[in-house]
Amino acid sequence: MISRRILLSVTAIGLLLLFTELAFRSALFFFGYPFWLPGNYLQKKYYTFIDQMAPPPDDKEARNILILGGSVVNTDWSRMEKRLDTLFQKAYPGIEKFNFFNVAMPGHNSLDNVIKYKLMDDHHFDLVIYYEAINENRANNISAELFHEDYSHIKWYDEVNLLRAHPEMNFTVTPYVVHRVVKGIKDKLSHRKYISNDVVDPELASYGSDIKTAKSYENNIGAIASFANERKEPLILVKYANFFPEGVKLTGEETDKKYFTPCFVVSPVTTWGKPENVQKGIRVHNEILEKAHHTYHTYFFDMSAVLPKDSTMFCDVCHLSEQGAQLFARKLSEYVVSNKLIK
Repeated sequence: MISRRILLSVTAIGLLLLFTELAFRSALFFFGYPFWLPGNYLQKKYYTFIDQMAPPPDDKEARNILILGGSVVNTDWSRMEKRLDTLFQKAYPGIEKFNFFNVAMPGHNSLDNVIKYKLMDDHHFDLVIYYEAINENRANNISAELFHEDYSHIKWYDEVNLLRAHPEMNFTVTPYVVHRVVKGIKDKLSHRKYISNDVVDPELASYGSDIKTAKSYENNIGAIASFANERKEPLILVKYANFFPEGVKLTGEETDKKYFTPCFVVSPVTTWGKPENVQKGIRVHNEILEKAHHTYHTYFFDMSAVLPKDSTMFCDVCHLSEQGAQLFARKLSEYVVSNKLIK
């Protein structure tokens, strides 16, 4: 029979743990974490648009299409889903409706896209489109000694990775809080510094010639492809198109604009690093996309081969002009239709 002393000790420990849990949850709530489901902070702060994309009603006559990527195929930059919807409606008169879920976001790289895809596991998609190979380059602008394959040398990913390391958060936040506090102390003591996910420090740009992101990109694309195979969702890996004017040394200055079509918003090449390093990074990442296509038996479309390397197609080295966006959507639609990817 359990003695009264042991029973009191167990009760006291239980109450202490409960009080600690409530105190930690209250503290996190003050910083914006949901009180009851603090694990949802990942999409509440970092991927806010995911919560806005509720699963569509069970409609057998509709088709659900997911677009993963960065700013090039983002709604605000190219209205890609609207263009594809118009083309698919013409190509598939027997299909009543297409539900597009465009979660391609400016600045997002392959790791963000793995996370976004998995956060939407309560959806079923009839087609998944992946288009991104340039944003990864920002992570290369640091010495090999300070580079981390999980991109935690960038503050955004350091925070995201910490959240992902604690899937138990909706049950208990204590391990997460302890981990975060200990990590914060270590970072302070070591004077840890992070590189920006928005701009490249010119003093670090020379490090970008070493495409350290290759292994990370390969792992992330593999994770996306594996998840698609597991869910039996057809995935198209689209080879990234870019335009670096031949014989021109881009600088990232205003004078670069004369080599491209005037657009409302443009990104100077130095957003990702030195021009030659950015071009090299895209090439390496494109090679990995093609390799992943063979390894995981995905679909693969070479957009870089069908989109003319011409100033009329591009606003900058990667973003599309109106003419470029039209051609992009049309060629991708033709590939989907010719390969009968939508049933």
